[in-house]
Amino acid sequence: MRRFASALGPSRPPRGRPRARISLALGLAVAVLSLSVPASALRPEEHRVVVFQDGAVPRIQPSGDRFVHGEFQLEIRFVNTNPLCFAYTVDGRPLPEEARAVASPAWNDMISAAEGTLKLGSLQDALAALRARLQDLGTLSTEAASQASLDPVWEACLWADPPSRVMPLQRKRISEVDSMLRTRLGDNGAWTRILVGAIDTLASVRKQVDSLPSQDETINNADTLRRNVRASASGLERYVTATLALVHRLQEDLQRAQTRLASAPASTTRHVAANRKVLVEVQRSRLDRGQPDASLDTISVVSEAYESLPPILFDVGLGPALTLRNTEDYGLGQANSDQLPNVRRTEDNANVDVVLSMSMYVWGYRYLDDGIFDVKQLAPRPMVGLSMQQPFSSLYVGLQIDPVQFLDLSFGARAYTTTSLVSPEEGQIAATDMEGKPAAPLTREGVTTQMFVSLTASTDLFQRWIQRSF
Repeated sequence: MRRFASALGPSRPPRGRPRARISLALGLAVAVLSLSVPASALRPEEHRVVVFQDGAVPRIQPSGDRFVHGEFQLEIRFVNTNPLCFAYTVDGRPLPEEARAVASPAWNDMISAAEGTLKLGSLQDALAALRARLQDLGTLSTEAASQASLDPVWEACLWADPPSRVMPLQRKRISEVDSMLRTRLGDNGAWTRILVGAIDTLASVRKQVDSLPSQDETINNADTLRRNVRASASGLERYVTATLALVHRLQEDLQRAQTRLASAPASTTRHVAANRKVLVEVQRSRLDRGQPDASLDTISVVSEAYESLPPILFDVGLGPALTLRNTEDYGLGQANSDQLPNVRRTEDNANVDVVLSMSMYVWGYRYLDDGIFDVKQLAPRPMVGLSMQQPFSSLYVGLQIDPVQFLDLSFGARAYTTTSLVSPEEGQIAATDMEGKPAAPLTREGVTTQMFVSLTASTDLFQRWIQRSF
């Protein structure tokens, strides 16, 4: 009896040590997770493309997966557009245009600043010169209206379907008009000579009209002729002004057409942050001779293109865990009348637990998309877990994978407090106490480490799925 009592005393270890070891292991596991840096932090941004197809029925065509992992660059491309006929805006914002300086009139202030170098002999010579310049200006105006007009370019927008079909013809016409104006209005060009000659003749006549003699010596006829010369000069001035205005309009029309061509939308790019639903809206507004007109029709095309998913760095799961060592407990068997009972194992069940796991996606962020299986999620990542049955005396440490979305499979080692038999050994006769009665077998609680496997449901993914659904 004394030997049994002395063995019973020192065999029971202090109860504070297992919990201290568990707390230390938990702290080390959390530190490892905190210091882990996900490899995806350095990944490049994804790129998505949306194509706007113009035509009789404009449409928007997204490409690639609808769900985008994190923030991304969205490129909107334009196909079959005609900037001469339409202006395009994306999400209410006009597309950037290539700025071009508006050509200033080449004949500013020339009428009033002309010196008048033409030498006239008589009023009849002045009148003949004015009539000749009027005829030249008539020829210029006729050529300008018939050969240098861009009316065919603007009118093609009304019947072409799709408008991009007439772009080659419009470009050709614009190029021809540009070449013609450069030639005719260049240094010593045909139109330049006509305009300079008309302005110089006008200035010469006005300078000399009061001193010019008449070939008719009759005073009355000379005064009438002088008034006719002045009237013809005024008429020439109006014609010169109208012709300069016509030339200026042609230059502006050409400048506008070239500016519209230079602003042909090819693509535009914008940055989309994470956790955004992306809608792309393209408005097509018809132009009047290359200029906006609110009275003309506008067509809007809207497409739900993409959704940028927020990244998941930590995964918190909840589910069953199986420790690969059965539970233990010991007691006394049924005693016979002639002997003491044997020591027997009273508990030998599957060691099933509910674990709260936490893992970190160190190989790349996790996203909730339409995929069920992703081979990247088979790369094991570190995890720690807490037992729901022994929250302060058990710790799971191991690796975790995602074989299927929403489900995590974990495996590793579990350190937990368990009961083990000290003496007598299982099957031996029980010891007796000081009164001679059978004593319960001597057991002790201690920390053991065993392999485990668990299947947990990802609460993070479920939460994201519910948020996205509602």
